[in-house]
Amino acid sequence: MNKTGMLGCLTRSLQVKMLLSSQCVVVAGGIIALMLGIRLYGKSIFEQAQDRVANDLSAARMVYLQEVNTIETVVQMTAERFFIKEGLAQSRFERVEQELQRVKTQNSFDLLTLTDPRGIVLLRIHNPPGRGDDLSEKDMIREALKGEPIAGTAILSAEDLAREGDSLVERACIDLVPTEQSKPRRLRCETSGMVLQAASPVTDESGRVLGVLCGGKVLNRNGTIVDRIRDTLFGEKTYRGRDVGTATIFLWDLRIATNVRTVDGERAIGTSVSSDVYERVLEQGGRYTGRAFVVHSSYITAYEPIRDTAGKIVGMLYVGILEQPFLDIRNEVIYAFLGVAVVGMIITFMLSVVLTKSITRPVNKLVKATRELSAGSFPSEVRVYSNDEIGHLADTFNSMSRDLRRTMEEKDAVNKNLLELNQRYLELLGFTTHELKQPLEVLNGYLIMLQNESIGTLTTSQQREAIGDMRINVTLMTDMIQKYLQLSKIESGELSVHRRRTKVYPEIVQPLLTGEEQRLASRKMALSFENREVLEHLELDVDPLLMRIVFSNLIDNAIKYGRKEGTITVGYSPHNGFHRFHVANEGSGIPPQFLNRVFEKFARIGKAGNVKVMGTGLGLYNTRVIVEKHGGKIWVESEEGRWADFIFLIPDGHL
Repeated sequence: MNKTGMLGCLTRSLQVKMLLSSQCVVVAGGIIALMLGIRLYGKSIFEQAQDRVANDLSAARMVYLQEVNTIETVVQMTAERFFIKEGLAQSRFERVEQELQRVKTQNSFDLLTLTDPRGIVLLRIHNPPGRGDDLSEKDMIREALKGEPIAGTAILSAEDLAREGDSLVERACIDLVPTEQSKPRRLRCETSGMVLQAASPVTDESGRVLGVLCGGKVLNRNGTIVDRIRDTLFGEKTYRGRDVGTATIFLWDLRIATNVRTVDGERAIGTSVSSDVYERVLEQGGRYTGRAFVVHSSYITAYEPIRDTAGKIVGMLYVGILEQPFLDIRNEVIYAFLGVAVVGMIITFMLSVVLTKSITRPVNKLVKATRELSAGSFPSEVRVYSNDEIGHLADTFNSMSRDLRRTMEEKDAVNKNLLELNQRYLELLGFTTHELKQPLEVLNGYLIMLQNESIGTLTTSQQREAIGDMRINVTLMTDMIQKYLQLSKIESGELSVHRRRTKVYPEIVQPLLTGEEQRLASRKMALSFENREVLEHLELDVDPLLMRIVFSNLIDNAIKYGRKEGTITVGYSPHNGFHRFHVANEGSGIPPQFLNRVFEKFARIGKAGNVKVMGTGLGLYNTRVIVEKHGGKIWVESEEGRWADFIFLIPDGHL
């Protein structure tokens, strides 16, 4: 075979190889990108689900504490009524018994007991004959006898319940149902009762304790609270005949109140949690979040301990979201993305075919002309209508042909030109192969955009921990449940501010610090105040929930990025008609080039010292929006490697 025939075969072989290599790159890249996208998206959607169930658990805790607060309020108000004080003072209990019976019925109390100043039972409304026993050593009665009201969770033994009435003993008794992966129990029946209880002293005008009124509700087999949690968080939503969300109250590790259903449709009373949850929540006292198979369905679950008034762990609160809806959403998106990827690869394949032909067609013309030239005849000019390398190659070939026609003496120069043209030809092929990678890069960019997209409304960990103490009234707890709706409005730019006269320290700062005590202790960080006495008595016309978000974000940042064993400083001072607050921490600080960007939406500043800054950047953005909505401004000062100080001003004004 002569050189011209070999060049023709090489051209055809090159055309096939270019086409096959481009398709291999497209297909291989598409498959890798698709598998990576499916993996990342599946991980992301379940992380979002776990964040949601953690938020739901915080809301469930508020419902639980709201019920405690309601019981406490009823008991305190009843203890202040005239009839009960008169009855104790005169030892006449006919009217007292009638009125307490009405209070018990109206509030669905399971027990309501009145003692004398020594803690001896005078009246037991649930069990009128049961009186005369001494309750002075019971924790709540003992505290109330000191003149202080108290409320919370308590555990009553079978003997204690028997004094209150046989019906409570029967209700509290729960047979254990064997449960896979749970820790074994020695007893096969639980006889104790978990009670939401409050005790309040009854005092005369001089403050002398006349007795104690104690009331409460037994949670065993009581579905009221767990159903209220479910209805508050999930409504009546079902998915394929099953409740989307469930809630449970545990006595230690045993379900005593739940809306989780068995296969027969009954409440799953008497089942236990797995050993992993047992160790994390009951033994270590922490939260547990993760997947779990509950009775007959997979749920994404969250658990946290329930403590009595002495701080001892006595049970758990649980919230779970059905896993199947998230699996179906993930699969639908994956199928849609798979379709887009397949269509994209088909389009890329077609484009690569067209592009390959556009390259090889003029090359074939050049081969034909070269064959004619090799046969000893000078071909007509090769016409290639393009201004790229191929067009230049054709022009050069035409010039070469003319030069050969004019003179054969310039053979060496022509050979040199041919070598140069061949080098350009090879470079052109490499360039074209490189350019074929562009569709893959476009597809990869599209995957990255899908990976960073947020699906649904999420809240930060600081808001999840923003819970007031049990003494805040029912209205405040209801407002706190709306916290998450306010945050979604911040992100959508539709924030509304509801101002009221607010005590800054007890209503905003102190609850946040209480919730952060464990994190501060774990990092051995100290907390100091500037002008604390002034701050504790400061009142402002602000939205308390939104301002709690501001302090929560700033304090969380200080803990997260502050130096271990360092100091966090919270300060206040008046400043030119404004109220000036600041939260400072010792640590790596913020690089100067990022000081003006930290409050931008989705801003990331990379690394500050040895601390890698993570997240979407919404926390400080939301903080700035809230401060500006209050008519104030916020900024940050920092010395890189030493400290950072977030400062904001709120205008001085009245409603």
